Amino acid sequence: MNTKFTLINSMLALALLAGCGEAEQATEAATQSEAPAAEAPAAEEAAHGHALTFTDAQEAYVANYMAQVTEGPFDMERMITEKSGLSHKEMATVFAHPLLGMRGLEVMVDLMKPEGSMYFDAIFGANYGQHDIRNWLVPTMVESSFLQFRPTGPAIFMDDGEGGTTIDEWIMVADFGDTEIFMGNGISVRRFRDGWLVDSLDVYDAALSRTPPPADAMAMMEAIGPAAAEMPPLPPYPEMNFQPVEVEAPAPLSEAAKAWMAARTEARANGESGTNTTPTGLSNDDLHQLHNDPVASIDFELMADMMHPTDAVYIDPIFGNFKGQDAIREWYTDIMGKMGNIVFEPIAQPVWDGENSLQMWRQMAVQPDGSKVEMTWGYSVRKFKDGWLTYAADYFDTFPLQNPDVQAAGMAAGSTISMEDIMKYRAPQQ
Repeated sequence: MNTKFTLINSMLALALLAGCGEAEQATEAATQSEAPAAEAPAAEEAAHGHALTFTDAQEAYVANYMAQVTEGPFDMERMITEKSGLSHKEMATVFAHPLLGMRGLEVMVDLMKPEGSMYFDAIFGANYGQHDIRNWLVPTMVESSFLQFRPTGPAIFMDDGEGGTTIDEWIMVADFGDTEIFMGNGISVRRFRDGWLVDSLDVYDAALSRTPPPADAMAMMEAIGPAAAEMPPLPPYPEMNFQPVEVEAPAPLSEAAKAWMAARTEARANGESGTNTTPTGLSNDDLHQLHNDPVASIDFELMADMMHPTDAVYIDPIFGNFKGQDAIREWYTDIMGKMGNIVFEPIAQPVWDGENSLQMWRQMAVQPDGSKVEMTWGYSVRKFKDGWLTYAADYFDTFPLQNPDVQAAGMAAGSTISMEDIMKYRAPQQ
């Protein structure tokens, strides 16, 4: 497969359909997001204000690696069967060391468990085991060096009780020198267990990439290069068949959380509306519990009241990016009630570190007979600070939502969201 020209095709489709948005504007609007942040070198992170520092153990590991490798092509049959000796947290960033450059790709694969590990990409699907991951990831990223994965915040290492989970959010940008094409927001989630990197999942919306460009796009393709006309199709949508997992019931709301919820309910009953500028006064744990409470979480005004008045950010693949409590409230209270009988089943244990939460789920449309139809799957990130919910981002591929059977299941579940609803919020952002 000629990956480069396939991705050029994807980017042209995205640029033409989404208005060829400027990458700089997209970065500012998102303020958080993009693809395999693992491939972003330390210099890239430094450019965005998130310079990395490295431990003595990481420096020694990199020095030992550099002493063993030579200039020239990557060894695609390389197999590392001994653990690195790094802690899980050290493993999470060592491949971004500035001495490595593109060889950070090789180091990342070296850290993956020889058998049983998985690397998932929203377009290319899953590869399993160190050998197959190496033979997909390294050539794909080398051929696609025009893609930049720009971090929108520092990587977050979360203690999940089993080894560690990291979150890297980014925006993906195609850099053609004079032209930059914003490719969307994404997330890389990695799980570390027993001295190995065992799972790496890059989740982003590939729907527009799977949409053929308009017929008049040929001129743009030829401007990039004559060979861009040779565009093999993308691989089929990757079906993963994740299964739900049992998670602990949410902790009971604290008395402080109950009192705040009652006070906000009473204020609205007394006619108060608009922006809530008073901090909740609640702890991050209280806010996290409220956000996940089965009753409080479906009170959309209450959820909006938790968002910081000016600094809160919400990122949604379908509707776009929102900033500030008022914009989030307008969208949230308008759209959430139109979703119908939709449930989000956990497909991995949620992770909470006192400031950040990560949830992996599959979205299910509940049918009139009680059966469920999977619509899509993805991740949600939430961040809490100083008595506010300051950041919310949902990452999923909207492509399966184009499936007529999935759309029919959504309508049967009571969804009334229309294209007019989407464009009401999406169009002004393009």
